[in-house]
Amino acid sequence: MKKIQGVYGHLRRIILAIGSLVVVSVIWLGGIAVNGLLAQPHKSAVGVIFGTAVTDDGVPKPALRERLQEGLKLWQDGVVSKLMVSGAVEHHNHKDEARIMAQWLEVHGVPSEVIIVDSHGNNTWLTGLHVAALKAPSAVVITQWFHVARAQWALRRAGVASVSGAWPRHFRMSELWYLFREGAAFPVYIVTKVRPEFLQ
Repeated sequence: MKKIQGVYGHLRRIILAIGSLVVVSVIWLGGIAVNGLLAQPHKSAVGVIFGTAVTDDGVPKPALRERLQEGLKLWQDGVVSKLMVSGAVEHHNHKDEARIMAQWLEVHGVPSEVIIVDSHGNNTWLTGLHVAALKAPSAVVITQWFHVARAQWALRRAGVASVSGAWPRHFRMSELWYLFREGAAFPVYIVTKVRPEFLQ
């Protein structure tokens, strides 16, 4: 009998531990989602458009195009005076995301002199460092809703005093997967904030 009770007690502890983990995970993911979905851009010195995939022909894929459209709108509305496009050179097709983003903006009426091109924004943390190097007092991160919280954190941690966020008002079911990925990636940034070189 004691052996059976011990087994049940062990199972109960396991169930409670799993339940607690689920609750904490839901709260954590919910916080990331709410932060992004409720983000509102404030008038700032620069809007930072985070890069993502382009086609082999050098055309922004839908998610990136939506970010560019959002950045264009913020510039047209006078919310930001400059736009920084930050992205990587993609390994598989060697396309420079930032250059392609800058070309898109120029085609849509943004003067080249107000566009800052960062072709070495290989990850969110590096983009944050590059924005901070501009000595801009304020910035708007422009990305998808699930990425806003980490992008804001990176810029603030890098030294940008005032950071707000904006995201394209489009939603895809596939973005829920990216929310889960953010839930895992964000703690890495927090844990390594004392040694940010790990993220480079």
